[in-house]
Amino acid sequence: MQSDRRHELETNDLADSASVLVERFRPYLGTIGLAAAAALIGMLAWTIVDSRRAAAREESWDACLAAMATGQAAALDAVAARYEGTPASQWARLVTADGLLDQGSQLLYTDRTQAEQRLLAAVNAYSRILGSAPLGLVAERATFGLAKARENLGSLEEARRGYETVVREYPASGVRRFAEARIAALDRATTREWYDWFSQQKPVPAKPDGAAPESATPAGGAVEPAADAPAAAGSGTDAPR
Repeated sequence: MQSDRRHELETNDLADSASVLVERFRPYLGTIGLAAAAALIGMLAWTIVDSRRAAAREESWDACLAAMATGQAAALDAVAARYEGTPASQWARLVTADGLLDQGSQLLYTDRTQAEQRLLAAVNAYSRILGSAPLGLVAERATFGLAKARENLGSLEEARRGYETVVREYPASGVRRFAEARIAALDRATTREWYDWFSQQKPVPAKPDGAAPESATPAGGAVEPAADAPAAAGSGTDAPR
């Protein structure tokens, strides 16, 4: 409702401004001609609109940075919804998705149920970002984050395709080398064996009495995780510059 009201007020204000311009140039219409006057008024009206758009963009970035500073998902979601369709909205959604990826990745070794919930939420969040046709760093990092979330969920083929997209479409990306390393790892049989083993592990949180949770450590001749294990850290997305 507030957004609709704000839009209504801005529209009325723009109409009033245009009316003022028309009245201001009315005495000169006979001299400069109707076509020239219309073009001039149109140019001035566009200038008004453009300046207001610039102000709105600045406001959206201020809100986005303030939400990032709080570290609260609710604040980021509010910014994303309020400024839907803007770069600030996309960054707010990206930071939220990265947070879910970080949480899910860390929980993989201690609470598999919670980990999968966070990672699935991250997949949905990244997919929503990519569905909004983002550009530049947002598109690059959302593609990379989605691939990583899918790998940590054990969807190896989908993850590999995502990493390939990063390498192909973002050759200058700061995460290209990592994507290439993950492609090479996913091509190895040992990696797939490790994931097969890891998917059977069901670590749970520590009990209230302080007992340690069930460990997700390979036993006997099981494959050692080493470089083939899913990374516990998140996507490393940088804040907008």
